[in-house]
Amino acid sequence: MARPTAFRRRFRRRSIFFLVFTAALVLFVQGFYLIERRMMPMIRSYAEVRVVQIAELAIMQAVRSRLDEMPNGRDLLIKTIDPNRGVIAISLDAGGAARVQALAEESMRKTLGTLSRQRIDVPLGVALGSEVLADTGPRIPVTIVPIGAAEVELEPAVEETGINNVLLTLYLKIKLRMRVIIPFASNEKTIEQRIAVAQELIVGQVPLYYFKNGAPSPIPVLPPPDLRPSGTGAGPPSAGAPSGPASGAAPDRSPPPAAPR
Repeated sequence: MARPTAFRRRFRRRSIFFLVFTAALVLFVQGFYLIERRMMPMIRSYAEVRVVQIAELAIMQAVRSRLDEMPNGRDLLIKTIDPNRGVIAISLDAGGAARVQALAEESMRKTLGTLSRQRIDVPLGVALGSEVLADTGPRIPVTIVPIGAAEVELEPAVEETGINNVLLTLYLKIKLRMRVIIPFASNEKTIEQRIAVAQELIVGQVPLYYFKNGAPSPIPVLPPPDLRPSGTGAGPPSAGAPSGPASGAAPDRSPPPAAPR
């Protein structure tokens, strides 16, 4: 009788171990599915938004810290003027542009050093997508790491404003690449920001007619010279001019006299 009892005990222990192992495996698979399908997208989205905010703030602080050392924006644009005081062309001062880029690159290099291995804590409520528990629960660590150096360049942009008017804007374009390291995964994010450093409005002459894209006929902007008023008030009629009712007078609409009977 001892052998069957011992066999039953061993079988019962094995059954309990198998059930516990199966339950643990099912819970692990469900937890992995929850993390992979629901939590990871929320963590990645939250981390990318925070990375963009941190990078844009760092760019603005880096440019503002060297703004006093940069040349004046109007000095970067060299205007060529004709004898009639009209702008023929606008060119970029190469020396001033190189100085702006060098100062921006040096400032961004120092700023990226402070951003290296910066940590962002994502609340567990945010990772689960809960609005009630958004700021509660343990924090999930997320690390951001800059990739390479910042790309700095000057980019001109031309915008048409009104008739024969052009708005020229010179932008300082800064581009960063950041790596977002979250548990079990990593992702790259590119941040690009443009800061206006110079602006010039070029005003041209207003033409008599303006051709607009899609219009069936030209749009008159100014009246032709022969239709413009020559003066104020009416002068005496010139010699040889036919006499008649004054311009603008109402015609005589009275009935003709009756014929005599």
